[in-house]
Amino acid sequence: MSVIREDFREILRLVRPGARVLDVGCEDGALLELLTREKRVDGQGLEISPEGVAACLAKGLAVVQGDGDRDLDHFPTRSFDYAILSKTLQQMREPKHVLSELLRIADQAIVSVPNFR
Repeated sequence: MSVIREDFREILRLVRPGARVLDVGCEDGALLELLTREKRVDGQGLEISPEGVAACLAKGLAVVQGDGDRDLDHFPTRSFDYAILSKTLQQMREPKHVLSELLRIADQAIVSVPNFR
């Protein structure tokens, strides 16, 4: 069994089973795959890179290609229980807008940041 990232373990603890989850900047879908397997979430990813989208699709995950800075505006209000931004905030051009949108489209936002020591 592979080692689970520390932030993924905490996110797994926080998300309730069966929840609707949006993973913004989902990369290859590792977190979505974990949440789907362990918590049976109804998950969707938003990923900017074609390679990340392809990796998610290869795993059978629901994903759309898009930019978190611009495309969160298109999601309906309260369409998810959780919106997750895992080690992605530092890459956003408009972090305040992104955080505001996460709180609009989901009941709860979970944000993890890298430790740049």
